Amino acid sequence: MIGKTLEMSMRIDHLNATRGLGRRRLMGASAAAGAAIGAPAILRAQAKTLVTTGYGGLHEKWFRTAVIEPFEKQTGAKIQFKYGAAGEWLTSSIANKEYPEIDVPMLSLPVAMRAITLEGIFLDLDPARIPNTADVDPMFFDLYRRRAVGFNYGDFGICYRSDKLAAAPGSWRDLWDPAHVGKLLLPDITAGAVLEVIVIAALVHGGSEANLEPGWAALKQLKPNVLRFFKNNTEPVGLYERAEAQIGAWFSARTYAIQDSGVPMGYVIPREGAPVGVLSFHIARNTKVRDLAYEFVNFALSKEAQESFGNGVEYGPCNVKAELKGRARERVPPANRLMRIDWPKLQPQIAAMQQRWQREIVA
Repeated sequence: MIGKTLEMSMRIDHLNATRGLGRRRLMGASAAAGAAIGAPAILRAQAKTLVTTGYGGLHEKWFRTAVIEPFEKQTGAKIQFKYGAAGEWLTSSIANKEYPEIDVPMLSLPVAMRAITLEGIFLDLDPARIPNTADVDPMFFDLYRRRAVGFNYGDFGICYRSDKLAAAPGSWRDLWDPAHVGKLLLPDITAGAVLEVIVIAALVHGGSEANLEPGWAALKQLKPNVLRFFKNNTEPVGLYERAEAQIGAWFSARTYAIQDSGVPMGYVIPREGAPVGVLSFHIARNTKVRDLAYEFVNFALSKEAQESFGNGVEYGPCNVKAELKGRARERVPPANRLMRIDWPKLQPQIAAMQQRWQREIVA
């Protein structure tokens, strides 16, 4: 096995809706504004409101069911759910570090690795304030130098229309098969997992995280096969349903969601391995609801919340005591069987990788 075996819908927030209000009207609406995402943090604190982030579709459905709704019921707090993409949330956290608009952003692994290198933006997490970290697989805490903690993980492998391919793919190299010209889907930067694609291309062509040149050359050769570099994770659904796309690199749970709707889709972990993707919690250093933020993260990491979310969305829990059952247990591989990319080694190259991807691969 190579290396070590380890969406975007935007909503206009309430503050934007109130920009045209006069000062008197705005003061009259202060209670509502205080609970809004863009409201001053002190007003949100008075209202016991916390802003977090996440993705639409199944992720949102089960995050609300497993975490947000029971936490609101238990604490009386209000959770504001902000849509978008991890890069946007990190940018917001940097730009608004003194008065954070997001108290607990949930970041995807590559973005998270940048986030933990930034001083003065996020807290170093105190395990005493998050007792459930004691039950979190150390790889999902130590990876972030304890400046973040994993919430869930998923595997990034090969999906395909099982009625269109003569045989199931078995290797990442199968994406380069000329039989797939104009039928392949790959993520673009805003959809996530682009860095994983670059690393995979390098690894299967003799390179490494420290030597990506074989990957760049291979990706240029792959371009004739690519139907589309999708911008968000809802784009592929219709393309696979209509069989315009027949093979691609994607996360398992998203593939299974299409399969469960009746589309003949298959999913495999290639023999070289599937990178593990992780969503992690970060707490804004200057949040005015620090106690609530710690309480929220601890709740989300509880055995009960992790089991509910994991079994619902069919992604892996980071709490080792959480148990997957039935179909989820069959579909989610143990984290220690997945490919672990050397993110610290990759981190200094990320900005250049993204620029080169846009310039040489997508263009």
